[in-house]
Amino acid sequence: MPDSATIHINPRILRLVKAIGSETLTRRGICGNMNLRARRSLWDYYMTPAMAEGYIKMIYPEHPNSPDQAYYLTRKGLDLLNELKNEDGE
Repeated sequence: MPDSATIHINPRILRLVKAIGSETLTRRGICGNMNLRARRSLWDYYMTPAMAEGYIKMIYPEHPNSPDQAYYLTRKGLDLLNELKNEDGE
């Protein structure tokens, strides 16, 4: 049964947090982990809301279009990931 704290979190953010995990990934890597083909959908529906709510960050925020850009979970994102793992019994 989901924890009451995760019930109100956008399910797309939950999916993204699980896909990134404890890694630092490019958009391509995240798409691969999520089995998504459209990077634009990833950005619009997953990444933008997750960044706005403070779950993920860019490694090069001053260069958002850098070809080396990658993303990682913030402390808030890692806390959510740990909560999800506890709910799944991992």
